[in-house]
Amino acid sequence: MKLYSTLFKRAIRFLIIIIIVGIIASNLIDYTFSASINLEPNITITINNNGNSTINGNLFNGYLYPSSQEDAEKGLGSIRGVIRINNQFNKIDVNTLAIGINNLKKSNGTLVSNEVFDSFINNVNLKVNKGVLFNFDKTILEYTKLKDILYIEDNEQYQGYLLSSNDKFSIDKGHSVDLKYTLQMSPEAGNELQSIIAQMPIYINLEGTHVIEEDEDDDDDEEIVIIEDNEIPVAELNKEDHFQYIQGYPDNTVRPEGLVTREEVAAVFYRLLESNYRMSILTENEDFPDVNFDRWSTKHIATLSNGNIIEGYPDGSFKPENPITRAELATIASKFDKLSAYLNNSFSDIDGHWAIEYINSAAAKGWVEGYPDGTFKPDQYITRAEFVTLVNNVLGRGIHKENILKEARVFPDLSDTMWYYEAMQEAINSHLYIRNEDMSELWIEIIYPKLDL
Repeated sequence: MKLYSTLFKRAIRFLIIIIIVGIIASNLIDYTFSASINLEPNITITINNNGNSTINGNLFNGYLYPSSQEDAEKGLGSIRGVIRINNQFNKIDVNTLAIGINNLKKSNGTLVSNEVFDSFINNVNLKVNKGVLFNFDKTILEYTKLKDILYIEDNEQYQGYLLSSNDKFSIDKGHSVDLKYTLQMSPEAGNELQSIIAQMPIYINLEGTHVIEEDEDDDDDEEIVIIEDNEIPVAELNKEDHFQYIQGYPDNTVRPEGLVTREEVAAVFYRLLESNYRMSILTENEDFPDVNFDRWSTKHIATLSNGNIIEGYPDGSFKPENPITRAELATIASKFDKLSAYLNNSFSDIDGHWAIEYINSAAAKGWVEGYPDGTFKPDQYITRAEFVTLVNNVLGRGIHKENILKEARVFPDLSDTMWYYEAMQEAINSHLYIRNEDMSELWIEIIYPKLDL
């Protein structure tokens, strides 16, 4: 009898060991899933020690194809990866998730139509899992259409996704949380979504605040502090009024493929400053020996220098007629927003460059792009077409060709077949507009306001 009892106990122990090993193996499979996708996270959200959030990376780091959810879980036709949230601040509660969609276009660089954008947000779904240890076993967002997770500023229809009370989670100061995500395209999706690419950031706590709890051992009562995500920028741009900011030349050309000079850049950003802010820094007094008081751009250069938006060279000169480099332009553009943190360089040729933090910040915001070989070419001069493309990205301005009014201004050297036609039209015409759902513009009227040029 004792022998049977002993054998029974051993069998029970063996069964328990098998179950434990099975659970560990299952957990390691989930871990292997995330680790095999990428040794580094596909996208990183960092809560900095001042409470501001910075985002690096892209959820949409590949191509999607129609597939069932079952196949998507196996990696067939889907995009999968890891989101890492680093918290360098006090304890935060994560209540909302949302995604952005920027630069939705075909792989050949062509922007998509409004119809394709609508199809995209209705036929692409996102799933997010959170776990403990190596096991991503908790689904905090089941396969959900992007339209229900999308965030577009000042658009009440798209304000992100509020997590249920059971799915909300906290992150202590100095800790990180990894989330596993899967993007899946519905089998019913049309051919119009083939070869689509996009920049797709993910956001948390879109109310723009973090709720911070003081340490539990603090003698005072628990205090709730609200930290705003957005600081006042160093310089303020007028992003509401879409005024012309590029002029043509006396010979009735606009020269989109010509180089843009440092003084021309100063003039453009002067015109784009928010009027009250511009008045607060307005001056015609400057200390550059190569900028005479009667130069056409003196006011522009002096004002922006007074606002610490532009700088001269170590020898004290400004070199107004010199073409501006890609690094110099990225630096100026970055003065209109707080710098984004970065873990890795966005381009292969900027390590050690004086403008590395500005270039990485501008790239993280989607303002600048590199070349197919992964370089940025920071010291290369920039054309007027490339310049207005960056400025439009900073301002959030963009028009599709079919929405340009027939009375829009034209130039003989601006062909409607060129890649930069839409960007240049946005820059050379003052216009009234409304926003489409994809945030592109629908022009209502060409206007001719009196501008401080």
